[in-house]
Amino acid sequence: MSGVASLVYVHILLMVFWLGTDIGVFVAGLRFMDSRRPLAERAAVINLGMVIDRYPRICFVLMLPVGLQIAYSLRLLPMSRGYLWLVWAVSAVWLCCVVAGMILAGTARVRAWQRVEKGILLGAAVALIALGLASWAGSIILPGWLAAKLALYGAMCLFALLLDRSFGPVFIAFGAISTDGSTPEREAALRRPMIRTYVWVLAIYAAVLISGFLGTVRP
Repeated sequence: MSGVASLVYVHILLMVFWLGTDIGVFVAGLRFMDSRRPLAERAAVINLGMVIDRYPRICFVLMLPVGLQIAYSLRLLPMSRGYLWLVWAVSAVWLCCVVAGMILAGTARVRAWQRVEKGILLGAAVALIALGLASWAGSIILPGWLAAKLALYGAMCLFALLLDRSFGPVFIAFGAISTDGSTPEREAALRRPMIRTYVWVLAIYAAVLISGFLGTVRP
């Protein structure tokens, strides 16, 4: 049980670093949207936010294999060792995509890694939500709280895809402001995708907190 307890501790740390560092990204985004601030300050703060964003992305990836390893070790998950190793292997590829996205940011080579990452996110979303629904339908025997956690993680993968899609136009809008100056129309073009992005950010926060509650209380 000492090994399981250590994994649970790692799982807790991943959640702490995920939400803790992501709050910094959240605040940086709010300052970035403030049109009263100088452009140089806004550019610096969003760049800092993108650097901080690396840590929650890494924690997000690791939460899945660590959580499944705990469930497997406690015999709560009817999964073979081979499938568990497959999850670890896919998570390793996913982590490589995230790290490559950090190292190759702004280059043409990053696109291939991003496509692989999006494919993994979509696959994880479909598989985990389907697994949760199958458990609730009685096709697979899982504790209700565990089925909910798996479905919530799948939902977070979907939210992450929608978040990235929403955030895409932000830098285009800020580029127009940097080049041609700030106007109410250009600021509105920046705020709209930022607000959509925050919707998905808050959805992820809610899913993480509910998932943490379920794993702790196990109703």
